[in-house]
Amino acid sequence: MKIINKIMSVITLTLSVVLLVSISILNVIPIKYFSIIVILLLGLNLFNVFVSFKWKLKKKGRIGFLILSIFLSLVFVVSLCYLFKTILFMGNFKFKGYATENYSVVVLKDSYYNNLEDLKNKKIGVLKRDENEQSMLEHLNNKIEFSLLEYDSVLDFIDNLINNSIDAIVIEDNYKYMIEEEFTDFKDKIKTIYTFSLKYKVEDITKEVNITKDTFTIYVAGIDTYGAVSSVSRSDVNMLVTINPKTGQVLLTSIPRDYYVQLHGTTGYKDKLTHAGIYGVDMSVQTLEDLLDIDINYYVRVNFTSLIKLVDALGGVDVYSEYSFNSNAGATTSSGYHFSKGYNHVNGEQALEFARTRKAFISGDRVRGQNQQALIEAIIRKVASPAIITKYISILDSLEGSFETNLSMNDITSLAKYQIDKMPSWTVTSISLDGSDGSEYTYSYSGQKLYVMIPKEDSVNKAKELFDKIYNGEVLESSYDGDATNVKDPGKVDAKPAKPSTPTTDPKEDNTPAETDTPNEESNNSSDDELEQHIQEILGVGDNVSTNDQNVD
Repeated sequence: MKIINKIMSVITLTLSVVLLVSISILNVIPIKYFSIIVILLLGLNLFNVFVSFKWKLKKKGRIGFLILSIFLSLVFVVSLCYLFKTILFMGNFKFKGYATENYSVVVLKDSYYNNLEDLKNKKIGVLKRDENEQSMLEHLNNKIEFSLLEYDSVLDFIDNLINNSIDAIVIEDNYKYMIEEEFTDFKDKIKTIYTFSLKYKVEDITKEVNITKDTFTIYVAGIDTYGAVSSVSRSDVNMLVTINPKTGQVLLTSIPRDYYVQLHGTTGYKDKLTHAGIYGVDMSVQTLEDLLDIDINYYVRVNFTSLIKLVDALGGVDVYSEYSFNSNAGATTSSGYHFSKGYNHVNGEQALEFARTRKAFISGDRVRGQNQQALIEAIIRKVASPAIITKYISILDSLEGSFETNLSMNDITSLAKYQIDKMPSWTVTSISLDGSDGSEYTYSYSGQKLYVMIPKEDSVNKAKELFDKIYNGEVLESSYDGDATNVKDPGKVDAKPAKPSTPTTDPKEDNTPAETDTPNEESNNSSDDELEQHIQEILGVGDNVSTNDQNVD
């Protein structure tokens, strides 16, 4: 028994040393707490060594000491599991240096082409706008021989495929999704016979600061896809998170996805902000910097999968809604949910519905932006609560591989150490940029007019003023005062029509949705009669043509 006690003492000592080294590597524990841990472990191990090698215990004492040693060893092992998991997870915080573009080779559904080999020596069309066109063509040339036709106009591109002037088109998936949104019958007339992906280098646009002392801004991009986040994609959510660690201020600035802005480094037509994501996250960041005269230090890209997994790992969150409304059926559900005015306890699926719904409101994307900010505030509140301790590992598992960022491990550990050391309370203020509905030609889709939101100058200037205030250390008023009381659970409702004739918000219960004098943004999408006629001519359909205002977003 004495030999066993000595062995356990050595094991405990070894685990203690490994634990201290791991804590030091992770570097999230402030010095004052780390010193206490070192003293406790040193005292514990000195006691163990003394008892095991010097102190003569009776049989019962040796058994009790053995049980204590085994218990301590298990505690150390569990602690090491947490630390190793955290260290591995922190390795994800870095600039990866590349992005991925996904391509599809598309033919008419009723053609006899079923694989790439069938297109040998056939006519294949591409859009000239693709900056990585050369790499894409090299990939195809290594597979088959073909005749290349290049197009400037998306409409000509589609027209020539539909009319059999070309046999196939090669298109980056984001453009494919845009075409399918604008011409909803297009996807019923085509089939994809081959897909491939290309990686390319991207510029590091990080502007590093000391995030425990200096005010900094993070661009949060919610991309409209599931699965991997390395692929370039339209940004469905565009939010700036500005943090002043000295004052404990957090400013959430939401920019509508359809904001009509000049893409950085481009001339000619402006474009929807969401389309900036097609050209990489650096384009989105630089475009917003141009718009708001602000330096964006870091970015985080997440997708639908990220949100669902995170909220579920947290055990759900309590999110505040300004209105009662029914969500439309989304990509994850066959039915929507009813959200009540006040706090709602949502799981991952419900959180996604809450954050994506816009057609239940007269003000559409404006209210959706407010809801997205409320959801982020709810997540911050839950993460900052004691509940985080019991859900720590599941949260790390949920985030694994579901985000992309140029924040470094040192940035995150420094912020975590600051939070543990100072325990600041964070005041969250939310604002949303506003605009007026319009229909304009866009840089990415110049062949036709699309729905856009024209920025209101006073709204942009107001945001600039608040940026100045938070950078200058002024204290802003919280947008989320009060406790989450009387929390309700969202109930399922039958799927609603994709384009409700009236807002689903109940005026009797909630007053009127924000900005009720603003026309429904979707109503402008199909206002161009000439465009609709052209779509009908291309697709060979009649009055049943539907444009993107009938898609659930």
